[in-house]
Amino acid sequence: ETFGSEIKTLLVSRSNPGSTVSPSASAVTPVPHIDRRGLDAIGPWPTEEEAHAMLDVVIFNVGISQQLFDVRAFSDNLSVLYHESNADVRLPEIWIVEALLVFAVGRLLQGRDDENGDLPGATYFREAVKRTPLLSDLRKHGIIGVEVMALTALYLQITDRKDDAYLHSNTALRLAISHGMHRVNSSQNLRRSENVHRNRLWWSIYMQERRLCAAGGYPMSIEDYAITTKPPYEVLGFPSATALGVNVEAARITGKITTTIYSQKDDMEATFINNVQDILHSLYEVEKTMPAEYSMEIKPTGLTVAGRPFMEAPATISRTSSSLYTSVYSAVIHTVRPILLYMARNSRDPEREGSRSEVSPALVRLAEICVEAASKSLVILQELRKREILAKNAFLDLDATFSVGFVFVLVEAINPGKGLGFKGIDGSRAILRYLVTLGNRAAGNRLAELDQMCAHLALPVHRSTGQTPQESFMDLLTQTFSFSSGYGNIDLDPQRASAGIDNAVTGADGADNRHEDAGAAAEACNDVGQHDFGFSGADLASIPLEGENSLYWVYHTPGFVFTGVEQTDWEALENQIPWGNQHEAQ
Repeated sequence: ETFGSEIKTLLVSRSNPGSTVSPSASAVTPVPHIDRRGLDAIGPWPTEEEAHAMLDVVIFNVGISQQLFDVRAFSDNLSVLYHESNADVRLPEIWIVEALLVFAVGRLLQGRDDENGDLPGATYFREAVKRTPLLSDLRKHGIIGVEVMALTALYLQITDRKDDAYLHSNTALRLAISHGMHRVNSSQNLRRSENVHRNRLWWSIYMQERRLCAAGGYPMSIEDYAITTKPPYEVLGFPSATALGVNVEAARITGKITTTIYSQKDDMEATFINNVQDILHSLYEVEKTMPAEYSMEIKPTGLTVAGRPFMEAPATISRTSSSLYTSVYSAVIHTVRPILLYMARNSRDPEREGSRSEVSPALVRLAEICVEAASKSLVILQELRKREILAKNAFLDLDATFSVGFVFVLVEAINPGKGLGFKGIDGSRAILRYLVTLGNRAAGNRLAELDQMCAHLALPVHRSTGQTPQESFMDLLTQTFSFSSGYGNIDLDPQRASAGIDNAVTGADGADNRHEDAGAAAEACNDVGQHDFGFSGADLASIPLEGENSLYWVYHTPGFVFTGVEQTDWEALENQIPWGNQHEAQ
């Protein structure tokens, strides 16, 4: 709270500096520079070894699948700073701001607290905010001004300040738009290296803003039709744009999820259903066409990347591949989770009546695929943990872990007393506890929220011994999931399982034939790839939704507005259910 208050105070004071300079004086603004001796005024400046270590960890975690600054130019400036013999060497002060932000993010990803016990990198971040020019001046700095806003948003995003991160990412995007970075052929007079960086920076900011909009339930700043610049492309002599391209496509679909499912657009039923079908098909295609160097598969022997065991593949490949697949599975969860919420509401309140309370076999199967996506994500997160490349402080791994845990809480709400979600909840909690031990404060908040959800359902939250991070769930979580029988051949009482799902699938009229159809559909899906279940996700595109009018009413339940934000949607579910009569002690 103190850190956030200080930053807000800095931002407010900078926005109203009380300057008496005439408007004409700002027409030509000299670029402030700083020499090496001026760094002493900034405070403790890292050694060259520390600076490169922080840069390396930033590149490893977020510098391959997104490119928020020009790594080569940044490295060159570091070299000038530390090796140029001329004591009067001067660098633009705006670059010093960018360096401070890179150091702040690097320190955060390293998980090393500042000496005063504050958040990692907070000292660097405060200094960067203090030195950041006003918005009107920032635009005059060109591309590096866009980078500064994007890196500021990245730090805030990692520290779990998503609202503030959205504001800065939105500002970065609008600065980029003001420079024409969204348009094709807007930079014909620039060198090739500058054009390549502009293109990749644009798409990195686009991706950042799309994800923050989805995480916070905000509207997007620019529609896809207004963007004419080329997608990320390969250029000889430059780092590969393959991972960035996949991430951009996932972000584009995330934007469509936000506008289709979580906005209050009044689409016709047929239009809405077709849009959801298109989203599911697009997610299937992204996963199916994953570049060979990042292709991931689950085999009986474990997780493989590009045909090599996960633990033996290059760390950068394993880390990047994990991020790409986790992004896709998070989008699947984001798309289908309203069905789980709807089923949880029906299961806990069997008094609801009418055809809109019923969930068809096709939608039940979609809900099961959502659980399978959560299972795959958990397997990946556990492998990252075992290889010790799970980011200590990074939003994607943390958000994915909490989202997975939330899905398994909903599984327990749908089928109370059957234990179908216990493994997933335990696995998610174990990863969150591990992150807490590494100093991730946001993970502690997520763990408390997950425990509160479990307590509300009267679920035991301390079933495991705390050793589950090293325990493999592949034997269970890599099989297809069914609400009637759990994972594969899980040992459950069929009559009890049927009774549990019946309340979720049907209304109070008790359309038993719907439950039988749902079970048959689930069994049919289980027959496909039961013993060779990888990451193909074939079911995602093979479920026909044409004519599934119930889909519209599941997503447009009167009095139940879905936002896509886990905590907000959980609170809405709490308000919809008479919990007092539904708890079952385990």
